[in-house]
Amino acid sequence: MSPQTKTATRDIVTPVTIVLFVVSTVTGIMLLFHWQSGLVKFSHEWLSLVFSAIAIWHLVKNWRAFTAYLKRRLPLAAFGLSLAVSVIVTGMTGMPDGGGPRAVFAALSGATVADAAPAFGLAPDQALAILEAQGAAGAADETLSVIAARAGMRGAEAVMLLASRSGEGAL
Repeated sequence: MSPQTKTATRDIVTPVTIVLFVVSTVTGIMLLFHWQSGLVKFSHEWLSLVFSAIAIWHLVKNWRAFTAYLKRRLPLAAFGLSLAVSVIVTGMTGMPDGGGPRAVFAALSGATVADAAPAFGLAPDQALAILEAQGAAGAADETLSVIAARAGMRGAEAVMLLASRSGEGAL
């Protein structure tokens, strides 16, 4: 490959990779916190596939350098540790029986304010005040989903409100 072709490839692939990484990261966070619409999920899935294809292309293109790099102890240990942590986290959060973050959000959304508030280090009246300040008034014996729906929100949004404010004025 000529130096001009190498530079042109690098000048195209690097910015595309950066953009795809940022989009994948932002849409992944949006999906994690349930701030998504169909377009966010679609973009995350398909653009992550393009990002993965570029990463595989990069790995194949630089295979010798990659294998030489992994002959050193520290990079090999970092690679092994990050792979192990990824497998463990995936195993803990990607349960086919509905476990993981989605199950936590669902459980908290379906709980009454009286039952959910302690999970955030709040008394029920503090949780109600936080929700009411955001236009979601309710009672301690109502579920977060019911209170949120009345305010035009989803239950997960009420959970996020309490989680983001749990340190403010808590017990």
